[in-house]
Amino acid sequence: MTAAPIAGAAALAWALALGACESARPAPSARGADLSVETAESVAKAPPRVIPDAPEWSAADARARALDWLLTNQNPDGSWGTFHTLRTQEIYLDTSASHRAFHGATTALCAQALIEPARSDPAAKAALDRAVAWVLESKPIGTASGGTFYDVWAHTYLIDLGVRLLEEPGFEDREQPIRAMVQREVDFSFARQSLDGGWGYYDFQGSFERPTGNESTSFNTAALIVSFDGARRVGIKLDEVRVQRAIKRLELLRLPDGAFVYGTYAIYRPGVGFNRPSGTSGRLQVCHLALYDHHAGGVGQAELAQGLGHLRDRHHYIEIGRGRPIPHEAFYSNSGYYYFFGHYYASRVISTLEDRAQREEFRVWLDDLMRRIQFTDGSWFDYPLYGYGHAYGTGFGLLTMQQLQKLEPPELTTVVTTSAVTPD
Repeated sequence: MTAAPIAGAAALAWALALGACESARPAPSARGADLSVETAESVAKAPPRVIPDAPEWSAADARARALDWLLTNQNPDGSWGTFHTLRTQEIYLDTSASHRAFHGATTALCAQALIEPARSDPAAKAALDRAVAWVLESKPIGTASGGTFYDVWAHTYLIDLGVRLLEEPGFEDREQPIRAMVQREVDFSFARQSLDGGWGYYDFQGSFERPTGNESTSFNTAALIVSFDGARRVGIKLDEVRVQRAIKRLELLRLPDGAFVYGTYAIYRPGVGFNRPSGTSGRLQVCHLALYDHHAGGVGQAELAQGLGHLRDRHHYIEIGRGRPIPHEAFYSNSGYYYFFGHYYASRVISTLEDRAQREEFRVWLDDLMRRIQFTDGSWFDYPLYGYGHAYGTGFGLLTMQQLQKLEPPELTTVVTTSAVTPD
């Protein structure tokens, strides 16, 4: 066989492989968001997606239902999620190593969500201890290949989990292994940092020891900056030069209208739908939080509130993407997999607002929304990612509700245990 047919066969095999999977980022030529020019008038006229009326259960009941779901659906080994899927077409995987990344990130999120209820609920404490044991006994999570590294998600949320545990009373006996785990995840993250200073989960343009940065994303970069801030707080050693490079990259991905470019690969197409406010509202919350905490990028209180306004006032666009099986098929190329990611960081942005009335306005809105879209079994779900969707969605959802609880007026605050679950 000649070289030309071999090359053609290889190209065909690669095309078929990608055709059987779905990339978790919008293609540079994506047109779904460009059906019309986004203006204040068009946003105002856009009909909202109908969401069910607020359920009868309270925020405390919602948290209790979520806790019950996490306890019921924890794997025997202490983790959450599975690689099993009922779909014939799934997210692009590259190699099976990607499952360890999904598994680790999902478990870290669910374990974080158990920390607060574990203070008063023995069942939650036992489940948290099993989860922490699973995390500490698991092998380090690596990349799938030189072009695919979903492990960025695992590093981000394992750092967050470790920081929370180091700050939580009752884990002093495990401080050293937890601290070592956090340091390991920080070091892995810096080793995966792209040449442009950011982080992403693909690098289809190359397959090198360090990613080129062509596909660094604004939201992965911002999420790690925020995680590093927590690590710094508990005394983890950071490479501050690399942190500053990441902040600089994030600043360069910010647009004048308050939106953020999806990734470096799309930086020369700021007008494409997924780079507009209606396409970036679920991702810009973490970006604002990262820059605000570092007094960078011109992000102040006004910009934080503006970003929350983008999410609330244009919410129908990201809402349409929730639960859809194909990434970025909704208007403005919105995708379900960053729905609860965005709302979790929105709750943290709300917590930073200094204007009390403004903070309460956004808290009430997000609290009401989260209760409306919670499943009756207590879970939250935004994307069918193999068997991880309900687990990571519920982890993000409960963390969001816990963040909002801290902002509740005193008369609304309730301690949540599994016994508080209201029967269906």
